[in-house]
Amino acid sequence: MSKGKTHLVAVCGLYCGACVLYRVRRDDNPTRLEEILKQATERWQVPADEIECDGCLAGGRLTPYCQACKMRLCAEERPGVTRCSDCADFPCDLVMDFNNDGLRHHAEVLDNLRRLREIGAEKWLAEQDARWRCPQCGLSMDWYARTCYSCGADQPYRLPKLPRDNG
Repeated sequence: MSKGKTHLVAVCGLYCGACVLYRVRRDDNPTRLEEILKQATERWQVPADEIECDGCLAGGRLTPYCQACKMRLCAEERPGVTRCSDCADFPCDLVMDFNNDGLRHHAEVLDNLRRLREIGAEKWLAEQDARWRCPQCGLSMDWYARTCYSCGADQPYRLPKLPRDNG
């Protein structure tokens, strides 16, 4: 894993490389691109060309959601803090609220940030890159993919269960 990819280790502890909005413009799947852009433009009321992201810490384009991210903005104001895992106040209410907001891919940020502290961004990035690849063909996958867009293989369930899943 090259050092040039650490921008995919988001401030909040998510892996941008598995984000639907990051993946959709990088994967060769025009049907999925059209579907995702339609949903995103309706949700944020912005043109489709504004639904593009280079990764949280790339210094380039961010989705409307990530532009307004409170954790990203907080880290920008704190000297020496690139990610929440670097912060002396970790875990704070922002992290805890985000982790517990009911979105399945957010439900692992607390564990992700702890792991980042433990092993560092490079090793964590390598783990995540391997985790979010199709075990059949090796294509990079997004958080919610149930089948591989390239080979059609069923994908392992990778996201954490939520309290509502136990009912």
